[in-house]
Amino acid sequence: MTRPLPIKVALLIATLLLSTACGGGGTPSQGLDINYFDIPGGEVPNADVQAEDADWPRDTDASVPLADKFEIILLHDTSVPLNLSVGESFKIHAKVIDYAQASVAPNVAVTYEITKSTDLLGTPVDPDATLGALVAYTDEYGLVHNSFSAGDAGGIIYTVTLSADNAEDKSIQFVVTEAPCGCINTTLDYEGGLPPSSLNTIKVHVLPSDYTCDKLHPEKPIPPVSLGDKTITDLYGTTQFECIPAGNYYTVFATAKGPFSCVAASGCDDGVFLQPDKCRDVALKLYLVTLNPTGQYDCTDHFDFTNLVKDCAGGITDPLECVTSSGIDLGKQVCCVLYQLITFFDTPGTTIINLVLDLAKQFIGSAIVDFFSFFADAVANVVTDYLLNNSPQWLQDFFKVGDDMMGIVTNLEMYSDLLMSKLQNDFTVQGTQYWTGLALYWKFGCNPSDPNYDECGKLVFSLDEAGNVISGATCEGVTFPLNILEGKFTASIADFNKLLINQHAIKLNYGKLVLFVLNEIVIANITSCQAHSVKDAAKLWFDCGSVASGILGQIASWFGGTEQDVENVCNKAIDFLLTPVDMFLGALTLDTELSLQGNGVLVDEDCDLLVDQITNGKYTGQVQTSAASQSAFSGTFEAFRK
Repeated sequence: MTRPLPIKVALLIATLLLSTACGGGGTPSQGLDINYFDIPGGEVPNADVQAEDADWPRDTDASVPLADKFEIILLHDTSVPLNLSVGESFKIHAKVIDYAQASVAPNVAVTYEITKSTDLLGTPVDPDATLGALVAYTDEYGLVHNSFSAGDAGGIIYTVTLSADNAEDKSIQFVVTEAPCGCINTTLDYEGGLPPSSLNTIKVHVLPSDYTCDKLHPEKPIPPVSLGDKTITDLYGTTQFECIPAGNYYTVFATAKGPFSCVAASGCDDGVFLQPDKCRDVALKLYLVTLNPTGQYDCTDHFDFTNLVKDCAGGITDPLECVTSSGIDLGKQVCCVLYQLITFFDTPGTTIINLVLDLAKQFIGSAIVDFFSFFADAVANVVTDYLLNNSPQWLQDFFKVGDDMMGIVTNLEMYSDLLMSKLQNDFTVQGTQYWTGLALYWKFGCNPSDPNYDECGKLVFSLDEAGNVISGATCEGVTFPLNILEGKFTASIADFNKLLINQHAIKLNYGKLVLFVLNEIVIANITSCQAHSVKDAAKLWFDCGSVASGILGQIASWFGGTEQDVENVCNKAIDFLLTPVDMFLGALTLDTELSLQGNGVLVDEDCDLLVDQITNGKYTGQVQTSAASQSAFSGTFEAFRK
């Protein structure tokens, strides 16, 4: 209910309005509207009664006409001090009247000052409260606003005085009292894969209830309205927050750093209500935070097929026996061919002589050959020495590249665009690799002492959209289909930063890779692109006539043979040697795939819980064929966010 204005106030306003309306016949000025509650922008707090105790009319100096002065009217009940608790604030509203114009007074500077601060017994004390501004200006309605903040000290009475030129000062009083307190006792627990000892710099915060758990994120700064912050060194013991204002709900939030200097665990409990003079026990459980790998990465995979070459031939040292025993097992055929090539490059004489002896029985006779076999090692050494040391340089180079060739086919580097999908609720993520290129390393001619040895001999090949090599080959116009476009896998995140990649397949034809390396890098390079297969190369450099005129012809003559017999046997031996090589190399074009699984470490460089790198990646797997044969290989990988 609105109380009536005092009679003396009503008479003054009526007189001013009448004199303004009747004088001069002009347009009336804006009236003296001092409705204390008609304030644009909202209701005036605590202005639930009219200021009927304002001094109306004002006591004025008779020498100064009333019309020349302003009037500051506080739009609050100032008959008694206003009560505030520590930490609270209050909006002070006032209106300035211009009596000369009989209207409100816009753009008038009003000065605010805490003119008095005492304890409840009247003893002066230092003020702890503050004002929002020391000067504020009235708006077009004559209204002026400012804020009063009670501070943290209770039991104080404050007097705030408003003043303006040509206006009488007006004051308002506040009594700041201590708010009833409660306390919070916080204990911590932890659940996660990292050992508890790896957690450090554990921070616990008490926040207003507006900041619920769904609005708080461990990787983001704590809101600046925290009512309590404490840092503890470990998970054990109790952390107490004393004298938190009671009668309110609060949120308790904690974060802990891990072994990588970023937040690794967090916990939250909202809706914590505090009663006056009571302590609330809060058991807060910390959980590992989850790194988010979603996004695009530049990925590099290294595959090591050394074990495939070493182990899958079954330890058979004779090339023909290896090939014969492999049957239809394509995986074993791959190994046999590679093993035979290694043997051929390492000891070409032994390989050739063994074949010569087997075939010579058809031309010279078993008895002679059996006797001749006693000299096989010596002859093989002579042939090997000739091929490796006395033959033309380009031919010697061919046999010297054996180890380097095997280094190429056992060390494959592949490049891809890696796309990681949205992290699911079960901490799984889908990964897709779109292959863009590959690199092979041919170290022939590289100096191991060179500081750039690791990059020496690196051959980079780019792939087109169909997975074909389109650039980087030794000879122009060389392409081959890898039939590898993309690889898909499912991975999960464990123990905060571990990426576990489930078993999946990559349609990589390893046999075609071996063929490409042998034909288009080794042979093509050695022969200056004149040959693109072992058999083509043999036609360029293998001279059986020279072999027959050497020690083999001499030994054959001991048993009635001729140099021509030896040359014929040698030519047939070379054909026989290279025909199965070509045949089984051709078999390498059949489909194979890599079945692999792996793991890596997720790295968050800027502590925003977004993965920036995947490092220490490791693969294990098998080369599989349609015949379900398997040969082990290993690999490594790394990825960097784009």
